[in-house]
Amino acid sequence: MSTSLPKFPRPIFKPREIRLADEAHWYVEAEWEDGTIEEIGRFKSISEAWDWIARQSTAWLEERGR
Repeated sequence: MSTSLPKFPRPIFKPREIRLADEAHWYVEAEWEDGTIEEIGRFKSISEAWDWIARQSTAWLEERGR
C-alpha cells in the first residue's frame, strides 16, 4: 500500500446553494488543500451539481492540468 500523496491532489467538491431575493441556483465548490475555493458552474438543482461532480469533475481537473 502506497502512503505517498498524489502528484496533483484533488480538491474537495461540494454542492452549494445561492439564494437571492428573486432567484436561487446551485454551484459546485472546489476547495483545494491550500484553502483556495473556486466556484464552478451554475446548476438548477442539487442533483445537477452532484451529477457534474460524478461525471465531469475528473475531466475538469485534467483540463486545468492539476
